[in-house]
Amino acid sequence: MIDTSLSWLADPQNSTTRWTKATYCGLVALLVLWAGLFWLTWATWGDVTIDCGREMYVAVALLKGKMLYRDVWYLYGPLSPYFNSFLFRIFGVHLAVLYWAGSLSAVFSGIFLYLTGVELGSWTAGLGAAAIVQIQAFESSYMSFPLPYSFASVYGCLTACIFIWLVVRSCRSAKLTWIFGAGCAAAVAFLLKLEYGFACYAMLAILIVARARDRRWRSLALESAVTLPGIAVCLFVVGRMVSIGGVSFITQENIMSWPTSYFMRRFGKEWLAVTGCTINPRVVGVAAIWTVALFAVAFIANRILRLVKSDRSLFFVWVPLAILAAAGILRELNFAWRNLGVGALRRIFFPKQMLCLIAVAACILWLRAWRKDSKQLTSPLALVFTFSILLAFRLLFGMSPWGYSIYYDGLPILCFLLLVGIVIPRSGRTELFIRRAQMLIVFATVVVVFLYASIFDYSLADRVPLVTDVGTIKISEPKAESYRAAIAFMKSAHARGQAVLSVPEDMSLYFFAETDCPTRLIEFTPGIVAPGQMTRKLMAEIDAKQIPYILWSNRRYPEYKTPVFGVDFDQELADYLRSHYRPTFALTDHKAPLWNAVVWERLR
Repeated sequence: MIDTSLSWLADPQNSTTRWTKATYCGLVALLVLWAGLFWLTWATWGDVTIDCGREMYVAVALLKGKMLYRDVWYLYGPLSPYFNSFLFRIFGVHLAVLYWAGSLSAVFSGIFLYLTGVELGSWTAGLGAAAIVQIQAFESSYMSFPLPYSFASVYGCLTACIFIWLVVRSCRSAKLTWIFGAGCAAAVAFLLKLEYGFACYAMLAILIVARARDRRWRSLALESAVTLPGIAVCLFVVGRMVSIGGVSFITQENIMSWPTSYFMRRFGKEWLAVTGCTINPRVVGVAAIWTVALFAVAFIANRILRLVKSDRSLFFVWVPLAILAAAGILRELNFAWRNLGVGALRRIFFPKQMLCLIAVAACILWLRAWRKDSKQLTSPLALVFTFSILLAFRLLFGMSPWGYSIYYDGLPILCFLLLVGIVIPRSGRTELFIRRAQMLIVFATVVVVFLYASIFDYSLADRVPLVTDVGTIKISEPKAESYRAAIAFMKSAHARGQAVLSVPEDMSLYFFAETDCPTRLIEFTPGIVAPGQMTRKLMAEIDAKQIPYILWSNRRYPEYKTPVFGVDFDQELADYLRSHYRPTFALTDHKAPLWNAVVWERLR
């Protein structure tokens, strides 16, 4: 029988962290993996149209003296753009600065995950989670680390990994230093992105209460006090933000994820559904079915491992080789068969319902910790599993090894790899057998994630470098041709003292052309421009500045079920533009390019 009580999970609170040759080799292997992926995928990350351009441009705008929110719109906390602006000031305005910032965030996120795994007594699970984070980080899309849709998410991921390591360390020491460090990390997370901040502060409250329960309640006030400096910094920054234009200006005309914002009221349901945060009978039923199926697979795997008699069995050699051979075959199959095969493996080794399993495990771990009749500090395992849920709750039924999940799934993956130890028989088995079985499971999981990755996607061979004065990025040839024309036009207009407004998106054009967006709002995706006052203020700003040109692209938004700017959303703004501008010419002659835009000139 497999043991579902989780009693086999080690409780490391009384142990001393063991650094051996194996753990040091694991750390070196992680660094080698990071360096290899960074080099092999250089400049293939990001998207010049979607979101990434905002992360490029806003930091440059702040460097030129503009104030965030007041002079340039931004939808997250202020720390990320100001930090990137500081990096530009130190190292110069260049795309490589962002590449390095995101890539170093990826490797340090992996390192702190690995350190957390070591603290929890399973460096193999820590190494597996860290390796998966590296593979995900260098995807050739805007959901990557070197050039992401949001650096707030990249830095938030790193901060969360540092935070949970500090929390685990605090479970092994009564010193207030670890609580203070965790409080500082929580403050940083809050100033990056609200969901990271709320998750960290909720976890910090649980930690302090749990420590007070296990020690003395008078420690509650003292440990709460050491978190006050971070809270004070957050309150100060929030006060400065509100002073710019009031609470409504920040929450309704900037922070899109605020619960009462126009975006959340109009598109919040669709947005949350994309990330997996949808709860209805069908979704819950599917999750229950797959959970039962996973336990069936775990039972079969447990039976197979019981047949292995020796610690040095060739089973631990030929099974990894078979996994590699199967992976190679899957990569060579046509698109439909490859997706079918990899999809089946993913449901086993990277289930969408991963967070549900972790939630059940967290409840069991807390019950064990609560019943423990001792004066020891609370179990770090219960805290780690709980923080995974708080951090990735929006991915409740939608965990995946790509896309939005990659900024939140590092810690849940670590917990999952700890949990899959359920399949390993332990009665009468040596430590060597258990460790090799763990490494086999971790290896299979990493291979499945690698199969999903588009790091070495065949389509990358068709990309060409878009070379600019501020950096190089590889994109498709037709798009590169159109972008070169757009950049040349914007530079020419800038040399004549004329501004160009890009709609609805493509904010990277301001960065590559080294020009300024003429309005406070820099993008016009669904839900950003609220009807009424916000729309009227924007039109008044365009009128006041008499912007000569509009660069109107063919960017569409099917993910929000409102694909066309000016037709399905922002009709009032588009009608204004059509009545004040006239189309003059398209940037390229392609009839159906991947990306193209038409230049509109203001009517005299």
